[in-house]
Amino acid sequence: MPLLTVVPPMPGAERRFRPFVEFVRASGWDTEFVQLEWSDRVPPFGSHEIFPQVTAQTAGKVVLGFSLGALYAHLGALRARHLILGSISPFFLEDDDEPERWMISYRAGNADTPADVLVGAKEDAQMHRRASAVRDFYRRHTYTVVPAAEHELWHPNYLQAIKAALDRLDPVGDLAAKRPSAAEPQPKGTKPD
Repeated sequence: MPLLTVVPPMPGAERRFRPFVEFVRASGWDTEFVQLEWSDRVPPFGSHEIFPQVTAQTAGKVVLGFSLGALYAHLGALRARHLILGSISPFFLEDDDEPERWMISYRAGNADTPADVLVGAKEDAQMHRRASAVRDFYRRHTYTVVPAAEHELWHPNYLQAIKAALDRLDPVGDLAAKRPSAAEPQPKGTKPD
């Protein structure tokens, strides 16, 4: 089964993600969580300590992050095979009046990583601007405004948008692996490439 690596927004968030894990498994993917460690009970805003942890655990993988997890994935999963970024959160409490910090987060990812960027249709204008900026950062991307969804991973439309992103991916990362060999039996009426 192909593997989806999830960047949680906080250490210990795996329990809250259980329904999402079940949904992903029903879609034909297994899951693992990036293990985040920090010294305080809240995210280390103003620090980059999370990003090397994410980088080390996501190289070569299909990576999903939602909200703060999407920020960590964008800035930390620099060697990922593919990113799915849902409703990316602000950079260290950045707001519209702090464009310099937003530009840091905009420029810090790996623009060559293929990415699916998602944002709920009912999210506020700032979230849509951020999603558009992140979309424009990645050279190879899809962009989905999830119908009727707010900032909610569990919304049925959000789950379907993630499933659509997973369905577009080659789970093993090698298109040749999807092609049957000439020695394998072919379904009736087909022939190998």
